[in-house]
Amino acid sequence: MSISSLELAQLLGLPEPTTQQQAVIEAPLAPALVVAGAGSGKTETMANRVVWLLANNLVTPDQVLGLTFTRKAAAGLADRIARRITQLRLVRAGTPSRDPERAEFDQPTVSTYNSFASGLFRENALLIGREPESALLNDASSWQLARRIVTHSSDDRLVAFGSSIDAITEKVLELSHQLNDNVADASAVESYAERFAGLADLPYTSGKAKTAPYASVTKAVSDVAALAPLLQLAEQYALEKRRRGLLEFSDQVALALQICERSPATVQSYRDRFRVVLLDEYQDTSVVQTELLAALFAGHGVMAVGDPHQSIYGWRGASAANLARFAGDFGSASEFALSASWRNATTILDAANLLVAPLSAASPVTVESLRARPAAPAGTLIGAYFDDMVEESRAVARWLKAELERPSGDGERRTAAILFRQRRHMGLFARALADLRIPHHILGIGGLLSAPEIVDLVSALRVVHDPTAGSELIRLLSGARWAIGPRDLRELASVAGWLHSRHWSQVAVSDDVRKRMRESVAIDDGRSIVDALDFVGEAPDGHGQLSGFSALGVQRLRAAARQLSFFRSRAGLALPDLVRLIEQELLLDIEVIANEASGLGAANLYAFRDELAGFLASDEQATLGAFLGWLDRAARSDTMGPRSEDAERGTVQLLTIHGAKGLEWEVVAVPRMTANELPAAS
Repeated sequence: MSISSLELAQLLGLPEPTTQQQAVIEAPLAPALVVAGAGSGKTETMANRVVWLLANNLVTPDQVLGLTFTRKAAAGLADRIARRITQLRLVRAGTPSRDPERAEFDQPTVSTYNSFASGLFRENALLIGREPESALLNDASSWQLARRIVTHSSDDRLVAFGSSIDAITEKVLELSHQLNDNVADASAVESYAERFAGLADLPYTSGKAKTAPYASVTKAVSDVAALAPLLQLAEQYALEKRRRGLLEFSDQVALALQICERSPATVQSYRDRFRVVLLDEYQDTSVVQTELLAALFAGHGVMAVGDPHQSIYGWRGASAANLARFAGDFGSASEFALSASWRNATTILDAANLLVAPLSAASPVTVESLRARPAAPAGTLIGAYFDDMVEESRAVARWLKAELERPSGDGERRTAAILFRQRRHMGLFARALADLRIPHHILGIGGLLSAPEIVDLVSALRVVHDPTAGSELIRLLSGARWAIGPRDLRELASVAGWLHSRHWSQVAVSDDVRKRMRESVAIDDGRSIVDALDFVGEAPDGHGQLSGFSALGVQRLRAAARQLSFFRSRAGLALPDLVRLIEQELLLDIEVIANEASGLGAANLYAFRDELAGFLASDEQATLGAFLGWLDRAARSDTMGPRSEDAERGTVQLLTIHGAKGLEWEVVAVPRMTANELPAAS
């Protein structure tokens, strides 16, 4: 005799599931799609579905597979399912099991999509001629390998890009990942690019007169034509990974798909092993992940849970349209919805539904409006308009200060966050919080790199490495260490211009040489404020170029020049030693201890050393330039993807809206809700 989800909830002492949740929990073992809105209790519902299947002896625990994106989400789902199974076993104590010797040891398999693909690959790698124990590249080591491929390239077409080595490296890595994520062949893409170039040769007419191609067509042809050299570098990168026996996460998924396509026996073994498959955050699966899962479990007991409004991984090949394709990929599927939000107050939900209404109308699947839970509070929603961003940042800081001073319902300090569409605005709002001495924390490596002590440290590293790092030098010179004022900094810029118009012996160059310098493609032919500082440090006291400086300014500039010259003389040290030396010489370790307003200063310095150690883990001989390039890329790529940090009581967390997925706070500010920014124009 079967037991219903309502009866099971009463038996286990759980809240009574809603009608929508009952339908999901009791769905048959066949393909099913669940469109679950934000905060609609999908994790609880999935866990309860598993325990309902177990209670009715439809499956055993080891026949359950759950997949999601992050380790934190996988751990949360696994913990929820394990607790439900424990509750069921306690209730069933004394009831005979179908296999009592195994019952206590059987556990569901819950992991991330990439970890699942990695396990499939390792178990079957020999079927496609690969080494099962291939080393896995982390983000830093893949960056270094791709950068090495770029720096060793002799392809003249790269010059036309007008881009730095680091920028081209990032393009090669992005293209390599896109080829994997979209199951695309490099030669086929290159052939397409060649055919696309023919658009520029088509006849264009205006009335009866022939005209040149539209500017948009010319630009598109130029952009697509740039793929050719990048595709060749991406292929070289793939060959080099294989030669060295190295893999990335995206490689593992693509290779796992190859195994499934070549080995029907492997597919059957997984179908026999897992009778129930739960796919969380399905809207964010890439093409290659979808094809792998469909190859394994089409027509099987698959339940995919997703929401097109929460799709955040479009930049890596994911598309919310895969929700609409689910039935085509997995076979005829039932559709369900979860639309009761268990997190938010009614006022917040009303505003959210209004904002996403245009998205719902354009959604490839039906998305129901979110409904408030029973007895949900009304909540408070405040809107305000400001003349400029500085005023806005200060007003947000004042509001947060007042809100944090109010205790939460349990008497603890409240949690708070500011959510941004663009990371570049975080610094301004962080300064406004600091002015009011409000504890705050910018999350992620991008946040780490924006911490004042880390900005100073990285600025010094850039000045040591790059004579064109003028902005970073100005940061150091105008900071607390040397405190050089605007007048002397302006004079330093004037000296840089003077040096730019002269050769090494300080004799003015001819007009012809100046013209050729302006036309040069070299990036280091411009005026250098770093060179100007070196000049001030070495020029005799009576030199005419020093007359515009204040006496104290010259003294401090020379001290800075000596310090930075000392750093450059130690540039051959191992990177950890160089970083530690600069940290100590700039007195950053002492400053963070003395700064009572920032409790994270010392922790930030330790975290930076950890990032450096991770970068060096794959290549102890990595250069300072490669590390700085990787920091730039890490900061840019940190703008997407959910964060794993928990809310901090009494502290305002600053992060992107994408990064806030799945997190909760008691007080939230969303600034910069301006046209074409939030919501974004595209």
